[in-house]
Amino acid sequence: MADSVHRLNTSLSDENFKQSCASIRDKLVHLDQSSIDSILEHDDPQKAEIVLPDGRQFIWYFAIGSMNNPISLYLRDLYPIVSYPVVCPNYRVIFRSPSGMADIESDPGAEFHGVVHLLSNDEMARLDKMEGMYRRIPVNVIDYQGQSHLVYAYTMIIPNKTVGLPSERYLDIIVKGCEYYNVQPEYINRLKQEQALVPRKQPQEFQSFTDIPIDAFFSTDELARHDGTDPTLPMWICINGKILEYSGLPPADHPEYEERRRFYSFFQPRWGGRQADYGFAKGLYEPLYKIPLNEEDLSDEHRAMIEDLFITMIIKNSQNINYWKLIGRLLRSDTKLSTSHVHLN
Repeated sequence: MADSVHRLNTSLSDENFKQSCASIRDKLVHLDQSSIDSILEHDDPQKAEIVLPDGRQFIWYFAIGSMNNPISLYLRDLYPIVSYPVVCPNYRVIFRSPSGMADIESDPGAEFHGVVHLLSNDEMARLDKMEGMYRRIPVNVIDYQGQSHLVYAYTMIIPNKTVGLPSERYLDIIVKGCEYYNVQPEYINRLKQEQALVPRKQPQEFQSFTDIPIDAFFSTDELARHDGTDPTLPMWICINGKILEYSGLPPADHPEYEERRRFYSFFQPRWGGRQADYGFAKGLYEPLYKIPLNEEDLSDEHRAMIEDLFITMIIKNSQNINYWKLIGRLLRSDTKLSTSHVHLN
């Protein structure tokens, strides 16, 4: 693994991770042991699927990244029937540029550890959609009792794969998931002590929007009307209390049209006309903060971090800056003015 002065410090997020786990414990869906046994009696270690006589199907899924973390699973409405740690021989896990996401690559003689989950067929189908840059491949894993099983893992399908560094947030999610599911401590220590990473930003380094019109406030009802479904109204989104307007698609013959169309079709149904902080907190889980229970259950620092992520990932990373305009703030009881330092033109 690459040499770097930056290594993971899990202690910073330990307490909030414990609180997050405690807050979801009563919300998790658990089958009774007899129901689990009735499913597993049809298991074949040489197959990644379990098919019951009544037609129900279940899939063995090998998590190599954030999906080995119970909070990440919960935030995506995934409730494994069974989960256990394994070693995957003849493969290695690699973090890919530019975002540092985990990928699996064939490497005879190598091995790495992760967590296997048994999911319903419906859950696996939803996961397929979430993992849009990946495709399923079958791999053999071995549990800590020496039993092998065929499972599905995801590998990236992007062209020209290059090696990158994971973010500290992402590696923290992986490590805490490994600890939660009792992955071998030696492997966890390797991730902590050897894996180079991109360090977290400090709060004073967070980017924020500026040039917000003075005294321009909009209600949640006004925000909701601008959800992108009415062709006469532009799409709005609210990030950290600040409302941005999307300029819309360029003409069909514009060189950026197809890219903009794909972005809009993905973005609009998820975030159009909404306060997006809670949704981003769910989709971009950060162990430093306790998972929010609703839109109001986010700290000011957590919201500021989400604003920084939105600027970095949505605005600056994809030429989107030319398509967004700050138009005001959301009218609510805790609305505050703040000093900002990112300009949209």
